[in-house]
Amino acid sequence: MTTRLALILQNPKIILSVLATFLMATSIGFALVEYERDVNYISITGNVSEMQRDSVVQTLLSMKTSMSDIESVKQVLAGIGWIKGAGVALRWPDELVVTIRPQQAIAYWNDDAFINSEGAVFETKYLVGGDLPQLYGPVGSEQVVMGHYQSLNRALLKSGHFIEVLMLNERGALVFENQHGVQVSLGSVDLKQRLQRFLKVSARVEELEKSALGFDTRYTNGVAVNFIEVENFKIAETP
Repeated sequence: MTTRLALILQNPKIILSVLATFLMATSIGFALVEYERDVNYISITGNVSEMQRDSVVQTLLSMKTSMSDIESVKQVLAGIGWIKGAGVALRWPDELVVTIRPQQAIAYWNDDAFINSEGAVFETKYLVGGDLPQLYGPVGSEQVVMGHYQSLNRALLKSGHFIEVLMLNERGALVFENQHGVQVSLGSVDLKQRLQRFLKVSARVEELEKSALGFDTRYTNGVAVNFIEVENFKIAETP
């Protein structure tokens, strides 16, 4: 074996012939590998429903490119709104493994979509939102509104209030409704200070055993309260 190797190294023509044969064999080998890695099985994992899994499989089966092209598969999955992220791998010899991380809805967005904790809006027919808060805002304000929602809820946590509806208008002013349907106007500046004024005044209103429909905190040193007018009816005694 050593002698033969020495003869090959001493003859340039033999070297070229050997290299050509090696390259040809390598090319054939790659072609065979590519052919053998055609996908015959698809495995879908993750916290998803059977309907969602079936939908992903049908989407992948309709791909125009081979499912063995991982980057193409990732691009297809990225176009599915309810998928936040997905891991894709090929398992020898012919299985495509997809691990899905679905979107987690924090609230409804503008009556026709959902929004996650990062302020990303998505639509899906597979998600039943249930008892979620409702957020509203202009196009492009999704992250801003979600940021306000999270910070305001943290500030309200110890007071027993929490946000059911949060609205940001075109001028950047905020209004929210709590779990009792009480509306609070915060405006667009000094939000922390105004929220604290609301909490102090609402606590005082409760001490007085009054009921309010809304609070307007947009005043410099005070809060306007819209009280519920309660009519007192005298019950006549019948003989």
